[in-house]
Amino acid sequence: MLFDVFFLGFPIAIAICLAAHAYREQDVKFWRPALAMSAYCAFYLVGGREVLLYLIVGAMVGGGWLGSGPAAPL
Repeated sequence: MLFDVFFLGFPIAIAICLAAHAYREQDVKFWRPALAMSAYCAFYLVGGREVLLYLIVGAMVGGGWLGSGPAAPL
């Protein structure tokens, strides 16, 4: 599903790239974002997928409600 690619696949790729850069350059400042992305991926796998789906569906419903009102006067 494209949702999983966007919210899980890209963060995994970013975490791997940040960790590889931190290891290769021996630069400590890239370890924190790499670990944060890894923690996000773990959250997503444990149950965050449903949370994100609920938030996105809620935003879509809210946008539908906002867009279905009467036209604003010019």
